[in-house]
Amino acid sequence: MKSGFGSILSEWRAVRRLSQLDLALLTDISQRHISFVESGRAQPSRDMIFKLADGLDLPLRARNNLFLAAGYAPAYPERLDLSKMMAVREALEMILVHHEPYPAVVMDGSWNIVMQNAAVSRIIACCVDRDALRQLFPDGVINFMRLMFSQSGLRPYILNWTHTRIALLNRLRREAAGNPDSTSEILRRQFDSNTPRGEPMVHDEGDEPMLSLELRVGDARLRLFTTFTTFGTPQDVLLQELRIDMSFPADETTRRFLESAAESGVEGALRNRQNA
Repeated sequence: MKSGFGSILSEWRAVRRLSQLDLALLTDISQRHISFVESGRAQPSRDMIFKLADGLDLPLRARNNLFLAAGYAPAYPERLDLSKMMAVREALEMILVHHEPYPAVVMDGSWNIVMQNAAVSRIIACCVDRDALRQLFPDGVINFMRLMFSQSGLRPYILNWTHTRIALLNRLRREAAGNPDSTSEILRRQFDSNTPRGEPMVHDEGDEPMLSLELRVGDARLRLFTTFTTFGTPQDVLLQELRIDMSFPADETTRRFLESAAESGVEGALRNRQNA
């Protein structure tokens, strides 16, 4: 995004595909006043910035950027870790634990995994070597998208990679379209440009009601579909950007394997599968 209040406002209007007149009707601010603010001939008040941000349906981080560009203090706090929001962390822990034995993670706005349940830890530990994981994420913070796209991450274990890649890139594209300030466009460009020439762009996803991730764990083939959850009324930047990614078994074989892995570990689940 550009610097300067008028430039930022104009760019967000373009992102939302709104003319100055459209924004004026949404905010009950005259088109002339909006034009003056964008050109720098008028200084917006805090109240006006709130109205413009509501009309543009801006994320909290973008709203803070508008306030800073206009010379005001940010209107919304940004706590840097969840330890300062105990009620929120307890709720997230409850969700993750309750979702066992199925995988669930909590990600921030940059797709970094900030919390995960034991099911996720078991799958990653089985598929990705510890040394490879440390080399991929030397700071210890696992980025979900990099984990999925990396050859030293989960990519070699994703059996329906062509379909999964398209789904992941589309999700990054949607996130970037709704919020140009996000990391999603940087990641999309990186992973899209790394696609080998000639790789097919498959869009036919069969008769299933939704696309499943097909993951090879040992000699087992797991099929998982995913739901995403966000907080409904956030007033903190970090909280608004959190995403809860919960995976569910798409077939009975996957359900039994995950339940067995929770009881006896992945190796035990693989043995039980062979003995069945």
